Amino acid sequence: MQEFPDRSSDDPEQAVDWREVEQEAAAPAVPAGEGAASHVPVTEVRVADVAPEEWDRMVLGFDDVLQEQVQSFNEVRRAPDKLRRLAVYADGELTGAALVRLVKVPMLGCTISSLRWGPLWRRTGRPATPATMDLVLRALTDQLCRREKGFLMIMPRPDPDMEAVPGAVLQRLGFQSMPPLSNPLRYFARVDHGPEALRANFSQKWRYNLKKAEAAGLETELVEGEAGMNEILGLYHEMLARKKFVDYSPIDTLAHRLANPLEILRPRMFVTRKDGVPVAMAVVDCCGDTASFLYGATADEALPLRAGYALQWAVLCHLSRQPAIRWYALGGGGSATCPLHQFKRGLVGKVGVILHELPPHFLAEGSCAKIVGRLAMSGRALRDRVREPLSQMIPVRLGR
Repeated sequence: MQEFPDRSSDDPEQAVDWREVEQEAAAPAVPAGEGAASHVPVTEVRVADVAPEEWDRMVLGFDDVLQEQVQSFNEVRRAPDKLRRLAVYADGELTGAALVRLVKVPMLGCTISSLRWGPLWRRTGRPATPATMDLVLRALTDQLCRREKGFLMIMPRPDPDMEAVPGAVLQRLGFQSMPPLSNPLRYFARVDHGPEALRANFSQKWRYNLKKAEAAGLETELVEGEAGMNEILGLYHEMLARKKFVDYSPIDTLAHRLANPLEILRPRMFVTRKDGVPVAMAVVDCCGDTASFLYGATADEALPLRAGYALQWAVLCHLSRQPAIRWYALGGGGSATCPLHQFKRGLVGKVGVILHELPPHFLAEGSCAKIVGRLAMSGRALRDRVREPLSQMIPVRLGR
């Protein structure tokens, strides 16, 4: 039976020394003229705007690319003048990137550059060190906050290979943290092994339920095209109508993303059926080295059939055959008492990672700017905290 190494790759060049990561994350700031990866002198660091038609192809060169940093996702949800794409160059070499949303704050008369799950700083095939993230973030804050006198809000991406890095770098650069998230747990499963090792890693109860699902005669298929999308959306909207909860997901962007000319940026769609009838579905993003669970839905019959187990098992097996993908991000579990926590904890098993997502961090120049920014961010935090209880009292909304 195969065994997983603990939090590291089989490739010694890709292994992560956690003591080294944490020590470097806590080290003093990198001087402006010092290199990000090799600590050689850097003579020029610059930030440049990137055209929308060039962005998606460019960010495919980063291991940490994900949906929230892709143009084809954001252009459906924001007007062209509400998006900005920035590339960071060190001595002419692309080192980092950030797609920011420009958010106007009513009454306060300011615009916040909102960076969700960025910046991108782990170039494919190159060493990823905290010094690289420091250089990229320092360049972005110099441009957006100091030169342009603006406001920058960052929602740091949970990273199972660099858990300690984002918080340390943000603190070192003077970012202020908003209050902790009400439900910060995020689940990551290792997928860079064969089916036997994947299965052995599940909790005993998860394996038991998977056996029951397999005995029920369920079949899971990777679906494509308009027919596959319609099947996915049909099951999704049927679930929303049945459960009567407010939908805040961006599933309305799915059709546009599936039309992306870059195949790697198209989400993959999985449907689990019983006797040919769909009972569960999942949509998974597969760009970068971490696949992400985007959307899911089940029919009424799914629970007794344990269809969720069969579905996620098929997804894991598919991801294990993708050489570039090491992790599968399952997101959170909703409220603290949601049964999804138990499901996901059993799935990530012994060698998966459960992280606490950091709250948004904020940086502005000048005392007045900081006060305005703090007010804007406090309003945003209040909105997020009341959203869940309010959603239980108003009719279902199908999309945004």
